Amino acid sequence: MDKMAKEILTHLKYILISILFLISNPIFGQESNVSLISDKIDYNKLSGELIATGNVKVLYDNTILSADKIKYDSNLDKLSIIGKFVIYDGENTISSNNDIIINTKLKNGLIKGARAIINDKLQISAQSLNQENTNYNIFNTVVASSCEICANNPTPFWQIRARKIIHDKEKQKIFFENARLDFLGLPVLYIPALNIPEPGISRASGVLVPQFSTSDKVGFSSKIPYYIVLNDNKDVTLTPYIMSKNSIIVETEYRQYTSNGYFELKNAFSIKDNFNFGRLNGFIEGKGSFALRKNYIADFNLDLANTIDFANGEKPFKNNYDYAEPEDDRLRNSFDISKTTPDSFFQLGTSFTQSFRFKDFNGDGSKEEDPNVPLILPEYYFKKNFYDTNYAGKYSLTAQSVNLTNLNTGQYSRIGGIIDWKTDWQTNNGFNFATLTQLNANTYFIDNNFYKNAMPLAMIEARYPLKKTNKKASHLIEPITQIIWSPNQLTGYLNNNQNTSDSTTAEFEETNLFSTNRFPGFDDVEAGLRANIGGKYIMYDPNGWEFTTTAGRVFRQKDLNQFDASKSTGLDKLNSDYVSAFSLKSPQNLKVLTRLLLDDSMDASKHETKLGYSSKKYSADLGYVWLDKQSVLNLDNHQHEVNISTNYMVNNNWKLGADWRQNIDTHSPISGNFAIMFENDCAKMNFSLDLQYDEQDRIDRTFGMQIFLSGLGSNSNKKKFNNRCGG
Repeated sequence: MDKMAKEILTHLKYILISILFLISNPIFGQESNVSLISDKIDYNKLSGELIATGNVKVLYDNTILSADKIKYDSNLDKLSIIGKFVIYDGENTISSNNDIIINTKLKNGLIKGARAIINDKLQISAQSLNQENTNYNIFNTVVASSCEICANNPTPFWQIRARKIIHDKEKQKIFFENARLDFLGLPVLYIPALNIPEPGISRASGVLVPQFSTSDKVGFSSKIPYYIVLNDNKDVTLTPYIMSKNSIIVETEYRQYTSNGYFELKNAFSIKDNFNFGRLNGFIEGKGSFALRKNYIADFNLDLANTIDFANGEKPFKNNYDYAEPEDDRLRNSFDISKTTPDSFFQLGTSFTQSFRFKDFNGDGSKEEDPNVPLILPEYYFKKNFYDTNYAGKYSLTAQSVNLTNLNTGQYSRIGGIIDWKTDWQTNNGFNFATLTQLNANTYFIDNNFYKNAMPLAMIEARYPLKKTNKKASHLIEPITQIIWSPNQLTGYLNNNQNTSDSTTAEFEETNLFSTNRFPGFDDVEAGLRANIGGKYIMYDPNGWEFTTTAGRVFRQKDLNQFDASKSTGLDKLNSDYVSAFSLKSPQNLKVLTRLLLDDSMDASKHETKLGYSSKKYSADLGYVWLDKQSVLNLDNHQHEVNISTNYMVNNNWKLGADWRQNIDTHSPISGNFAIMFENDCAKMNFSLDLQYDEQDRIDRTFGMQIFLSGLGSNSNKKKFNNRCGG
């Protein structure tokens, strides 16, 4: 009996290997356990025929065959599955109600009336399934879809009808021949040939989700990206961008991982350009990071666009075709090498900024392109901390240099450094004290002349945190006072050239209220005797309430006119404006954030408030902005606007969204966006309307559409749709 059982299991192993030809690549020579469960098993040693009948289950590795009856003829080397059966390998499923005969020597088989599910996503129903070798399943006269198909809803949301589907299991791709895409049973698109990756494959060459839109500016437009996998570490995406108003753009994105880092390059160039007199236009962007020897890191950022003729009315390419971000009036390119350790930081780099600003820069009443953008080659920064264990203090050494080259202003170089010592201690009654002494020095080389300056600084700081905790909430109040002394002016040369100085601007915010120097660069230091006075308050409620605030002001002994109105925000008087910020969070997911800059009369020169609320069905954000033209540097006019953003989940399938920006002073809109999103178990559709208004209230309308089909190279979370066929 034991000998017969071994012979049966040997035959079962060949049976399952044959079955696996239909759905996956078998691994020969691998020892695996085979189990057979059935109501009855007959084996004839003379005829070499094995027959299993009644609730047959054959288990081989992760594959399960369920059938009414199976028969294997070892003399003819044929496997027969009689009646309906299901084969499942954990990802793919093949089922049929018809008999199947498999020739295990030729490694082929034919199933009539086959149904297959690939990677638990894409369902295929075919008149026949032909297995020609171990790598290909060929489905004939096919309907394919990833949608649930129910008895009470037999027409899927979408389906593809095709003359033939070839499933290449080695390449993990699916090929369609003479395919037709149907939505809700209606034909919408004929595709002679189509190939897609298997569902769940993250990287495979093929067409990505297309985008279609129509706008007043460019007309009807389409983007059809084609993704190409070059190897495991690199890929490229080519996207033709075709517009009905006589413009054609080609977009390219290249990405690559190297042995020590990564980089990516993106560009867009016009083949035909309806703007800017039809000549070639475009841009290139890129970024990358590489690990070098001895823990050094090299980073680069690339952002270049073609030059334009402002005087003849041309606009930047990025603005014409909506590639531009708000900060893209200046495009920065840089290359840096840096190293970070627990007590030091080093960086050496170069940068170039391409300006697309166009206004009256020299004050002669005529607009011109910004000529004052230098090439930085090179820029150096190094800081090292040293810890004094005897006095519990910290010494710091900072060295920095920069070299600027500009065709209009010539060459400028600066070398400087900062030496400082800081220590802090705490008294028994809870006072926290800190002291800082610092020396800042610079040398300059301008037009073959040598200049130098120096500025000492000393600071003493006192904090007294007070904390109270009860069953309902915790409160922390921390008054802060900083007394800072510097001479009333630099010793030596002060660089007032705005084209070379990196400290011509200084904005006052709650983040630098307790700073010893509010100039952003190294070539200038705040002067005079002054005091930063303010505090922080934090409240935390275990039930979900949180409140934080920071407020304060700078008091000076003398107004030294360091911060005039043209290059400061709230600092251009004897005493600064009041600066404050607070945030509030409630248990009901309500959030409020407000930032204020108030003068002595409590009039706001800067007021920003964001109000947000979210729930399972709703989300809403309200933003209010008031910025006086002097409260933000380089702001030509004051800004007074409100913006609203809302989302509403109608049900599991439908979602609505809207964004709106309005100029309060002129009562005119700035921009608007409205979106309708639909999602079910097998598809996602986005419809959008984008409105852009210019200064003359002229409107550019853009209608957009995107459709994602789950199973066709994209994934979809089906969890919330699992009960679609329930009942």
